[in-house]
Amino acid sequence: MISFFRKIRQKLLQQNRFTRYLAYALGEIFLVVIGILIALQVNTWNENRKLKKQKAILLENLRQDYQQNLNRLDLILDFLENREAYARQLLHLINTLPKEVDSIQTVFALERAGFVHYFNPTLPTYDEMKSSGTLSMITNKELKRLLSSYDTFLEYSFRLEDKNSTVIQSYADRILRYMDPDFGTVNITDNESKDYAGVRFDLEAMSNDPEIQYLLNTIINKSITEAGYKERIFRPRLNYILELIDEEINKLE
Repeated sequence: MISFFRKIRQKLLQQNRFTRYLAYALGEIFLVVIGILIALQVNTWNENRKLKKQKAILLENLRQDYQQNLNRLDLILDFLENREAYARQLLHLINTLPKEVDSIQTVFALERAGFVHYFNPTLPTYDEMKSSGTLSMITNKELKRLLSSYDTFLEYSFRLEDKNSTVIQSYADRILRYMDPDFGTVNITDNESKDYAGVRFDLEAMSNDPEIQYLLNTIINKSITEAGYKERIFRPRLNYILELIDEEINKLE
């Protein structure tokens, strides 16, 4: 092709047609420039397509991370509801001292009222985006703000759980005074509740210990407070983040 253009130029010069040569030369330059611009445009389009694909993958991974957080939150809320119910059940037993009780269910409640679970979600995609510098790909300022402030909500939630754990641990230590000394070595799961049958406990002695009633009431109140924070503040924030992520994903389609 270059040889072909060169021959045309030489022919025009030999025929002393400078004006036509100049016009042809300008046309050739124009074609070269257009070719370069088209190549640049194609390259830009390919780069934008790659960035769009990368952003779509990152957003989808973010969505999965925060959906998992929401699922974990549901599990924690169920746990808090159960812990409160077990504490109420024990208070009723201690205050009424019925002649017959289900020993397995009672020991189960005595143990589970003293459980502490932490909401520890992981955010691998967000951490990766921060370290790799790809966080700038998120152009939605509100979404970026919520993602960056999410750690603050996690920190407050952790402090609340950690503060509550002190009271719950005090309760767990207290009831051991009135239970089988080997209770702490019994490894029990929901599917092995029959193992509770051999554990002894003294409800009447517990009823005469005002500290246990105080601790159970405190566990109830703290479970309600913790669940309230997670339900009224944490859940809406997670749902809003997921909503904004979905909006960003839809824009890419």
